[in-house]
Amino acid sequence: MEADLQWQLNSTLSIGPWPVHVSTDASHARLRDLDALEDLRDIHNWDPMFTLRFSDGITRDVAVSRPDDDGSFTLIDADAAAAIEAATTSDQDPNGLLPEPADVASATAWLHEHGFATREHSRGGKLSGSRLFERSDGWQARYSCVLGTWSLELSPPEHHRFTSFHRLRRDKKTAWRDALPTLIDDPPHDIDAL
Repeated sequence: MEADLQWQLNSTLSIGPWPVHVSTDASHARLRDLDALEDLRDIHNWDPMFTLRFSDGITRDVAVSRPDDDGSFTLIDADAAAAIEAATTSDQDPNGLLPEPADVASATAWLHEHGFATREHSRGGKLSGSRLFERSDGWQARYSCVLGTWSLELSPPEHHRFTSFHRLRRDKKTAWRDALPTLIDDPPHDIDAL
């Protein structure tokens, strides 16, 4: 199905639309124009809640996962997303920050030990947010969390864009903490090829 994805600031102001192709079960979508990927990711950093507008005029409020490098992302109905957030309120620490899984905490410690400093820490809700780390040689690392699902992105010096590494967590065999020394200290010639 074809649809447009928009980010609504209020009833009169929206950002977008981004044309997307939506799966038949409406659980996944993919940008039709990859040139818009960074713009969509920038808005996503503010807030993962968007509106899908179909050609017949029907709209659906959804939580969007951080778009992958190929422009694909998952969709969760806004009501379901709100229920997930409400059920996990007690998971926040006293400062209201996102809980970090052990792998994220371990990788964050590795980044700090190897000269990375936290530059940004944002929250888009109880289970959504991001952290940006930078090192003086130009390396950048960014964690993003959408409704409790974490992704890691890296940007080598002079690369000027991020490459996602959420696949490392899918196979449950390679942890981010274990992969970081190789990815950062001895990066492959073409980091995008991973």
